[in-house]
Amino acid sequence: MRNVKVFWACALLMSSGLLAGAPGVQAQVSTASTERKPGLAVCYMYKLIRHVDEITEWAKTLKCEPGAPLLTALDFDGGTSKVLTSNADDGVMARITGFIHLEKAGAYKFAFESNDGVRLKIDGKMIVEDPGVHDDQFSELATMEVSKPGWYPLSIDFFERRITWTLRFLWKQPGVEADLAPVPVVFLAH
Repeated sequence: MRNVKVFWACALLMSSGLLAGAPGVQAQVSTASTERKPGLAVCYMYKLIRHVDEITEWAKTLKCEPGAPLLTALDFDGGTSKVLTSNADDGVMARITGFIHLEKAGAYKFAFESNDGVRLKIDGKMIVEDPGVHDDQFSELATMEVSKPGWYPLSIDFFERRITWTLRFLWKQPGVEADLAPVPVVFLAH
Protein backbone atom coordinates (compact mmCIF):
# COMPACT_ATOMS: atom_id res chain seq x y z
CA MET A 1 0.00 0.00 0.00
CA ARG A 2 2.85 2.38 0.87
CA ASN A 3 4.41 1.85 -2.59
CA VAL A 4 1.08 2.66 -4.26
CA LYS A 5 0.87 5.97 -2.32
CA VAL A 6 4.46 6.83 -3.24
CA PHE A 7 3.75 5.99 -6.90
CA TRP A 8 0.69 8.27 -7.03
CA ALA A 9 2.50 11.08 -5.20
CA CYS A 10 5.36 10.89 -7.73
CA ALA A 11 2.92 10.73 -10.65
CA LEU A 12 1.08 13.80 -9.35
CA LEU A 13 4.31 15.75 -8.93
CA MET A 14 5.53 14.84 -12.42
CA SER A 15 2.23 15.84 -14.02
CA SER A 16 1.96 19.23 -12.29
CA GLY A 17 2.72 22.37 -14.30
CA LEU A 18 5.93 24.30 -13.81
CA LEU A 19 6.95 27.90 -14.29
CA ALA A 20 10.51 28.92 -15.01
CA GLY A 21 12.05 31.66 -12.81
CA ALA A 22 11.31 35.34 -13.44
CA PRO A 23 11.83 37.50 -15.42
CA GLY A 24 9.90 36.26 -18.43
CA VAL A 25 8.48 33.30 -16.53
CA GLN A 26 7.05 30.52 -18.73
CA ALA A 27 3.77 28.86 -17.68
CA GLN A 28 3.53 25.42 -19.22
CA VAL A 29 0.62 23.41 -17.85
CA SER A 30 -2.56 24.52 -16.12
CA THR A 31 -3.98 23.04 -12.93
CA ALA A 32 -7.39 21.48 -13.56
CA SER A 33 -10.07 21.30 -10.89
CA THR A 34 -13.81 21.85 -10.90
CA GLU A 35 -14.36 22.43 -7.18
CA ARG A 36 -13.35 26.04 -6.60
CA LYS A 37 -14.91 28.69 -4.38
CA PRO A 38 -14.91 32.38 -5.33
CA GLY A 39 -12.15 34.64 -3.98
CA LEU A 40 -8.95 33.74 -2.17
CA ALA A 41 -8.31 31.99 1.14
CA VAL A 42 -6.30 33.83 3.79
CA CYS A 43 -4.80 33.14 7.20
CA TYR A 44 -3.08 35.53 9.60
CA MET A 45 -0.20 35.64 12.05
CA TYR A 46 0.53 38.62 14.28
CA LYS A 47 4.03 39.99 14.87
CA LEU A 48 5.94 43.14 13.89
CA ILE A 49 8.35 42.12 11.12
CA ARG A 50 10.54 43.94 8.58
CA HIS A 51 10.86 41.53 5.62
CA VAL A 52 8.52 39.16 3.80
CA ASP A 53 10.98 36.26 4.40
CA GLU A 54 10.08 36.44 8.10
CA ILE A 55 6.56 35.18 7.32
CA THR A 56 7.97 31.76 6.42
CA GLU A 57 10.13 31.73 9.56
CA TRP A 58 7.28 32.70 11.90
CA ALA A 59 4.97 30.16 10.25
CA LYS A 60 7.17 27.45 11.82
CA THR A 61 6.16 28.54 15.34
CA LEU A 62 2.98 30.63 15.05
CA LYS A 63 -0.42 29.25 14.11
CA CYS A 64 -1.78 30.86 10.94
CA GLU A 65 -5.36 31.73 11.95
CA PRO A 66 -7.89 31.42 9.09
CA GLY A 67 -9.68 34.61 8.16
CA ALA A 68 -12.81 35.22 6.13
CA PRO A 69 -12.11 34.60 2.41
CA LEU A 70 -11.18 37.62 0.30
CA LEU A 71 -14.22 37.84 -1.98
CA THR A 72 -13.27 41.00 -3.86
CA ALA A 73 -10.34 42.00 -6.04
CA LEU A 74 -7.16 42.70 -4.05
CA ASP A 75 -7.55 46.45 -4.49
CA PHE A 76 -7.23 47.86 -0.97
CA ASP A 77 -6.03 51.19 0.38
CA GLY A 78 -6.71 50.25 3.96
CA GLY A 79 -5.25 53.31 5.62
CA THR A 80 -5.22 52.70 9.38
CA SER A 81 -8.11 50.19 9.41
CA LYS A 82 -7.85 46.48 10.17
CA VAL A 83 -5.77 44.66 7.54
CA LEU A 84 -7.95 42.73 5.06
CA THR A 85 -10.18 40.39 7.13
CA SER A 86 -7.75 40.17 10.09
CA ASN A 87 -8.34 41.22 13.68
CA ALA A 88 -5.57 43.86 13.77
CA ASP A 89 -4.37 47.06 12.14
CA ASP A 90 -0.65 46.63 12.93
CA GLY A 91 1.78 43.71 12.94
CA VAL A 92 -0.21 41.57 10.50
CA MET A 93 1.22 38.80 8.32
CA ALA A 94 -1.21 37.46 5.70
CA ARG A 95 -0.79 34.24 3.72
CA ILE A 96 -3.18 34.42 0.78
CA THR A 97 -3.73 31.29 -1.33
CA GLY A 98 -5.86 30.02 -4.16
CA PHE A 99 -5.82 29.95 -7.96
CA ILE A 100 -5.62 32.47 -10.77
CA HIS A 101 -7.30 31.89 -14.13
CA LEU A 102 -5.01 32.77 -17.03
CA GLU A 103 -7.55 32.47 -19.81
CA LYS A 104 -5.35 32.83 -22.88
CA ALA A 105 -1.82 32.11 -24.00
CA GLY A 106 0.69 34.95 -24.13
CA ALA A 107 2.61 37.40 -21.94
CA TYR A 108 0.95 38.44 -18.69
CA LYS A 109 2.33 41.41 -16.72
CA PHE A 110 2.02 41.46 -12.91
CA ALA A 111 2.80 44.07 -10.24
CA PHE A 112 1.69 45.21 -6.78
CA GLU A 113 1.15 48.48 -5.08
CA SER A 114 1.77 47.74 -1.43
CA ASN A 115 2.58 49.05 2.01
CA ASP A 116 4.46 47.02 3.35
CA GLY A 117 6.14 43.91 1.87
CA VAL A 118 4.63 41.46 -0.60
CA ARG A 119 5.64 38.36 -2.60
CA LEU A 120 3.66 36.62 -5.37
CA LYS A 121 4.21 33.01 -6.39
CA ILE A 122 2.37 31.30 -9.21
CA ASP A 123 2.74 27.53 -9.47
CA GLY A 124 5.37 27.70 -6.71
CA LYS A 125 7.70 30.08 -8.56
CA MET A 126 8.38 33.64 -7.41
CA ILE A 127 6.93 36.17 -9.86
CA VAL A 128 6.86 39.53 -8.02
CA GLU A 129 8.63 40.60 -4.85
CA ASP A 130 8.76 43.90 -2.96
CA PRO A 131 9.90 42.46 0.35
CA GLY A 132 10.66 45.19 2.88
CA VAL A 133 9.04 47.90 4.97
CA HIS A 134 8.01 50.89 2.85
CA ASP A 135 5.32 53.50 2.24
CA ASP A 136 2.89 52.95 -0.63
CA GLN A 137 4.94 52.01 -3.69
CA PHE A 138 4.75 49.95 -6.86
CA SER A 139 6.80 46.80 -7.29
CA GLU A 140 8.78 46.11 -10.41
CA LEU A 141 6.75 44.79 -13.33
CA ALA A 142 7.11 41.04 -13.96
CA THR A 143 6.29 39.17 -17.17
CA MET A 144 5.02 35.60 -17.30
CA GLU A 145 4.57 33.71 -20.58
CA VAL A 146 1.60 31.35 -20.55
CA SER A 147 1.59 28.57 -23.14
CA LYS A 148 -1.57 26.80 -21.96
CA PRO A 149 -4.58 28.66 -20.51
CA GLY A 150 -6.10 27.43 -17.26
CA TRP A 151 -6.15 27.74 -13.47
CA TYR A 152 -2.75 28.04 -11.75
CA PRO A 153 -1.94 27.83 -8.01
CA LEU A 154 -1.28 31.25 -6.50
CA SER A 155 0.17 32.39 -3.18
CA ILE A 156 0.74 35.87 -1.85
CA ASP A 157 2.65 36.63 1.34
CA PHE A 158 1.93 40.15 2.59
CA PHE A 159 2.70 42.02 5.78
CA GLU A 160 1.76 45.33 7.34
CA ARG A 161 4.13 46.54 10.04
CA ARG A 162 2.70 49.77 11.45
CA ILE A 163 0.29 52.66 10.89
CA THR A 164 -1.05 52.32 7.28
CA TRP A 165 -1.43 49.56 4.70
CA THR A 166 -2.17 49.09 1.00
CA LEU A 167 -2.47 45.97 -1.14
CA ARG A 168 -3.29 46.13 -4.86
CA PHE A 169 -2.70 43.09 -7.10
CA LEU A 170 -2.36 44.38 -10.67
CA TRP A 171 -2.09 42.75 -14.09
CA LYS A 172 -2.21 43.29 -17.81
CA GLN A 173 -3.46 40.40 -19.93
CA PRO A 174 -1.92 39.45 -23.30
CA GLY A 175 -3.11 41.63 -26.17
CA VAL A 176 -4.65 44.27 -23.89
CA GLU A 177 -3.55 47.83 -24.65
CA ALA A 178 -4.87 49.37 -21.40
CA ASP A 179 -2.73 50.15 -18.35
CA LEU A 180 -2.28 47.76 -15.44
CA ALA A 181 -5.53 47.15 -13.54
CA PRO A 182 -6.56 45.16 -10.46
CA VAL A 183 -7.01 41.43 -11.17
CA PRO A 184 -10.83 40.97 -11.22
CA VAL A 185 -12.16 38.59 -8.58
CA VAL A 186 -13.74 36.38 -11.31
CA PHE A 187 -10.18 35.28 -12.16
CA LEU A 188 -9.43 34.27 -8.54
CA ALA A 189 -10.63 31.19 -6.65
CA HIS A 190 -9.72 28.91 -3.74
